[in-house]
Amino acid sequence: MGEVALKYRIMPESPDSDIENIISKLSEVIPDDATIGAHEVKPFAFGLNAIMVAILGIDRDGFATEVEEGLNGLPEVQSVNLEAQSLI
Repeated sequence: MGEVALKYRIMPESPDSDIENIISKLSEVIPDDATIGAHEVKPFAFGLNAIMVAILGIDRDGFATEVEEGLNGLPEVQSVNLEAQSLI
């Protein structure tokens, strides 16, 4: 098995959501065999900022699903979209 890189767009519930708090909790909700790569906050629309984050881990069945479920469980997160997935 190789490694996989997943790039997600995390959308907060509102422009008033605490982006830094969401970012600080990322490592608490992903699987133990995953690591957080780079992240970036980008303007999206109407004052809302999206968090772009790369998650790295072992390519195994259910990995992407576990990561996505963890990210969706974060407080103040409206939605999580997988933007890209690639083997490294």
